[in-house]
Amino acid sequence: SDQPPVLLVLGNSMNEAVQAAVREAMRAAGRDIDVPPSKLLLEGAKEKDLALVQKLLPAARDALRSMPGATFDKVCDAAGKLNVWSTVESFFQSPKIFDDVASGRLTVHGAYCDVKTGKVQFLGQHPAEQSLLEQGSPLDVVRIASDAPVPPLEALCSLAVGNRRYIKGAGGEQGQNYVLKALAGGGQLPVSIVLGCADSRAPVEIYFDMQPGDLFVLRTAGNTIEGGYGGLLGSAEYAIAVLKTKLIVVTGHTLCGAVTATVKDVLSKEGMPTENLGLVVDNIRAAAETALETLPDAPLVQQVQLATKLNVFEAMKKMMKNST
Repeated sequence: SDQPPVLLVLGNSMNEAVQAAVREAMRAAGRDIDVPPSKLLLEGAKEKDLALVQKLLPAARDALRSMPGATFDKVCDAAGKLNVWSTVESFFQSPKIFDDVASGRLTVHGAYCDVKTGKVQFLGQHPAEQSLLEQGSPLDVVRIASDAPVPPLEALCSLAVGNRRYIKGAGGEQGQNYVLKALAGGGQLPVSIVLGCADSRAPVEIYFDMQPGDLFVLRTAGNTIEGGYGGLLGSAEYAIAVLKTKLIVVTGHTLCGAVTATVKDVLSKEGMPTENLGLVVDNIRAAAETALETLPDAPLVQQVQLATKLNVFEAMKKMMKNST
């Protein structure tokens, strides 16, 4: 046969995960009275908090918007079919599948099975397949060294949008194999340098929801520039001069142990247990002293919060003052 092979994405009725997502969507729309009880057996957890249910919620909401007065079962069937198309779209994120479909070596079809009757409804190809193909291969969106530098405002917007995804729980697509392979062969072109704290609770790539190749990350305790000179500043200059990066972001974070230790040390004057730790504290000391002068009678947590913000500006000043 001259026909290419078919990749079939099959959804089904009475899918308990889809039903859970529809229940949540209908409750949010004020239709609690139309929602049947859950059949999922959960120990202490709420079904709306399950990762799979969260992933299915967009399809459930779209189904409910398209047929706001429909019964629970009908909304579930519509959501199940929409989720088939969502899965097809996910498959198109694979460079191999995308290229095979674009070249005619593969077709992707959707289908939906009624589990009561066993009848399968064949839905055909994605309604917007041509549009998906026109968007280009996923490999096309990986920045490599030969691409044009990213303007600073565009880079800053990318970080802001990524942080929004992270806050909403919609991030987490970093590190796919095709991205790593493209970067290994084509070189890096990071959109931003980020100086952040070494605290293990403040992972820069994750809370900006960036993938490998997006950020040139520098991390030290308290996001400090030691004396303003040395390897850290040289690393930033390398990204600017060689990698063509146009944006630097300095990030502090709440509950920073280094800033807290510095504020406490300024108050107690007890000193640090090691010389190197003392050097870290010395780099934060000016911000801590200013915070205590500004808020002398405030609780420690407020003094630390202000010191953390001031310390970000101190690091920015050192970078601009001491870079050659």
